[in-house]
Amino acid sequence: MLDEIFYSKCIGCDKKISINRTVCEDCIAHIPYVHSSCEKCGYPLSINGKICKNCFNINYYNKLFIPFWYSGIVKILLKKIKFEYNLNGVKLLDQLFSKRLYKLERYDIVTSVPSYFWRHFRRFVHPAEFLAKRISKVYSIKYEVLLERVRYTEYQWKLKKSKRKENIKDAFSPKKELFDLKILLVDDIMTTGATIRECAKTLKDAGAAKVDCYVFSKGLFI
Repeated sequence: MLDEIFYSKCIGCDKKISINRTVCEDCIAHIPYVHSSCEKCGYPLSINGKICKNCFNINYYNKLFIPFWYSGIVKILLKKIKFEYNLNGVKLLDQLFSKRLYKLERYDIVTSVPSYFWRHFRRFVHPAEFLAKRISKVYSIKYEVLLERVRYTEYQWKLKKSKRKENIKDAFSPKKELFDLKILLVDDIMTTGATIRECAKTLKDAGAAKVDCYVFSKGLFI
């Protein structure tokens, strides 16, 4: 009887679940893990490969770490946190992060892709910042805000692929010189990769020796 009165709803499908849970077993069973990637650059692939088309782009970053596809429960989760102020989703975000820990090299600083100040102000939780701070704690890497978003940009997902590079161009500025530092840049979603490329370029222009990127999820073969 108590279970009928005190219950929660699955963040993915709204099924009734125990009040101390955030997601049901069915949604957990269908978590969209990235199982294959390029050995050289880390770009997610349908099958493992030693090199991929992404390796031939001018990316500015050195290596990608992407644990999930942006679909299913992961897509729902990030939308609820970013646009519906769902604080319960943060617990699940942390659980999913903990399920796929990478063997990372030693970085000098971990930082996140910044939001424009108005978007940062109106959100309770910023997934990229949250994940960067979790990485900082788990891997004992200093967390520091290295980039500032200096102008408003439209949401990348609202734009056609051909418009995304121009939308994000010169949108970031470094907060300090980064001479010879190894940096891990963190974001929550990658579509075309225009945002992390622009951020990595800004960090490299400020003197960074290496920029790797941890991105929580990747749009399916975009």
